[in-house]
Amino acid sequence: MNKLPWAQLATAHPLIRVLIFLLIVVVLWLPLALPLYWLAGQGMLSGGDLFPTAMLYVVFLWVLPRWERFVRSERQPWAKIGFAGRWPLAQGMALGAMLGALSLGILATVQIALGWATLSADGARGLALIQIALVGAAAAIAVGWSEEVLFRGWLLRELEQSWQPTVALGATSLIFAIAHFIKPLDAMLALLPQFLGLLLLGLVLGWARRIPLGAGKTGLGHPVGLHAGLVWGYYLIQVGGLLQTTEAVPVWITGVDGNPLAGLLGVTLLTGLGAIIFHQSHTAR
Repeated sequence: MNKLPWAQLATAHPLIRVLIFLLIVVVLWLPLALPLYWLAGQGMLSGGDLFPTAMLYVVFLWVLPRWERFVRSERQPWAKIGFAGRWPLAQGMALGAMLGALSLGILATVQIALGWATLSADGARGLALIQIALVGAAAAIAVGWSEEVLFRGWLLRELEQSWQPTVALGATSLIFAIAHFIKPLDAMLALLPQFLGLLLLGLVLGWARRIPLGAGKTGLGHPVGLHAGLVWGYYLIQVGGLLQTTEAVPVWITGVDGNPLAGLLGVTLLTGLGAIIFHQSHTAR
């Protein structure tokens, strides 16, 4: 890999770099994925697309630090990507997770206070709720890390090399929102009400990525924690069946299919959360 003129890519158009990076990942992944897809098609591999998708992400993580070394001559690629020390990373994750979970708690409280929802009598309780909370926490951390390394670790950094920070963040957030619509047409149409919320969420997570951790450095701790906290809060409420809507207002206010990102209330919450994080990211600088 280092025998090729990779350093020339550092001055190429950012979208060309993104496409070349993705092409490398796909070319390395396909020989590994095709046998897995064949086994799944023969019923010899449970999980369907789970293993090929996981393999795709493993290849992405393998290529990412090598790309940083050969294209930008980075000696500490993971630090540049956002793994800026164990303690700052853990501290940022904890603060972000608390803020994300608290935001969902506020959202639920507002709905109850306004009479738009009530505590469900059939919701999970005791050990069942604890189990749901633990499973949800594991899933939320996995989602937070995987999406943040991809979008705020690699893609945002890639675009920032050539574009103004505001433009790079806007483009990353747009791609982040569109990526959630890579589904069959009927599923895409069902997700349309979430688009604005996903776009706003991408901006909020990008601002969280720019909150300094000390000595002028930034890292993935805040966006990973915030993303995980939001996912965990949503998982706990939905899977645990903690809330029951009263249908006092239309679903476009509370969220289509119970998803806060697809409702006015959730978008309002994200706007307020974004204002706080935007202020923090710029004031701290």
